[in-house]
This record gives sequence, C-alpha cells and structure tokens, in this order.
Amino acid sequence: MKVLLKYFLLLLVMGVLGIGAQVYDANDRPLAFVQKFKPSVGIEKNGEFKDIKERGKPLFDGDTLRTDQNGFALVQFMDKSIAKIRPDSRLIIQGNIENKQNTSTRIGLELGEILLNVSERGSQDFEVTTNSAVASVKGTSFGATVDDYFWVEEGNVEVASKQTGQSVTLSEKMYGQVQEDGSIESGELTDEELEKRKAEYSEMNEKLEPTIYKVRFTNEDGEERVIEMKVFENEN
Repeated sequence: MKVLLKYFLLLLVMGVLGIGAQVYDANDRPLAFVQKFKPSVGIEKNGEFKDIKERGKPLFDGDTLRTDQNGFALVQFMDKSIAKIRPDSRLIIQGNIENKQNTSTRIGLELGEILLNVSERGSQDFEVTTNSAVASVKGTSFGATVDDYFWVEEGNVEVASKQTGQSVTLSEKMYGQVQEDGSIESGELTDEELEKRKAEYSEMNEKLEPTIYKVRFTNEDGEERVIEMKVFENEN
C-alpha cells in the first residue's frame, strides 16, 4: 500500500525535524537524514560539496557523506537503522525506498570507519561495500572499516570477497577481514578487543537519547496511520 508522500514527508520534515516545509517528489525520496553531527561534515552531490549546517539534512541516492579529522555524524535511515560515522570517513549512500517496510540500502565505504545498528529487515536489502568486500545484513550491530575489516557486536553479518566469491557468516563477537589474495580471515574477538572497538564510538554516544515523535499520515485509501520516529538532538 503506497503512502501519500506529500502528506507524510511534509509532516515528517516540519513536525519531526523542525527545519521547515519540504515536499519530495515520489521519484526522489530521501533514504536517510543526518540527525546528529559535529563539524565539519558535508555532503557531495553532483560534484558539489556543501557543509551541513543543521540537523535533519536529507541524504538521497548517490549522495556522498564526508567527515573531516574532527567531524562525526549520526545518520538515521527511514527504516530506523542507525549509522555512526567516525572522523576522516567518506561513504556513498545508495538505494531506494517505496515505504518503511520496503527499502533497499547500500553504503559504499570509501574511507574511514562506521558503526551500524541495522533494524530487522526480513527480505529487505542492506549492504555495506568496501574495495574488496560486500557485507549483507538482516539486522544487527556491527562495524566496518575501509580496509575490509568487519566486526560484530550482536546478530549476524555475511561477508563476501569480491575477488573469490568466498563468504563467511560472522556472529556475535566475531571479526572478518578480506586478505590480499581474496581469502577471508575470521576469528573471535576477546572481551577487551570488543570493548575497545565500541569505545572508539563513545564520543558519539554522549547525549544521544532520542526524542520520540509520533507522525500521523494518510494513505491513498484515506486511512490514517501513525509511526514513531526517534530524533536525536544535535550538539551546538
């Protein structure tokens, strides 16, 4: 069942994000929003780079998000998945969205590191790609680095080598890394190693308690629906 996008996104942007009225064309729907950031963070689109000045900045298919050596960002996808992006990172956002239950997302990590908390997805697609690997996710908390290293806090992640097609499934407290020959080295993290990985994102965890907003929208049959959105306040 399709959502009347005009009413849904108008309420979402005005009532939830508080950044003024914007209505998006049905063929150009945002995949995610930058809900928290610390300068400098910017978006590159069609060869043009602009710094982010306010929270709630939408990210569309093909946008590149960049953080400098002092910047980080928290990105919330329309299915409520969260990505935390560390300093000196660059990632391309790709995908499409028909509604909250039918989305496809791919993150191309070109530089740096990210930590993701991906919502349970069923048949929906969520992938993270690096130069040599593709990680397929159905709902989990895990990290990825540009040098083809993946680690899992909870849940499961399938990591595949682009060169050989070999794949491994990483579960809680496991890591995997694609080697130069295309093979995948995997193993288990110690409690200390896992805590160190998580601690690297501690700055982003400060003051990240979300405000819960209920958004009401109407579908094309005239039925009202209410969804909950978690919105993170940005540091000044």
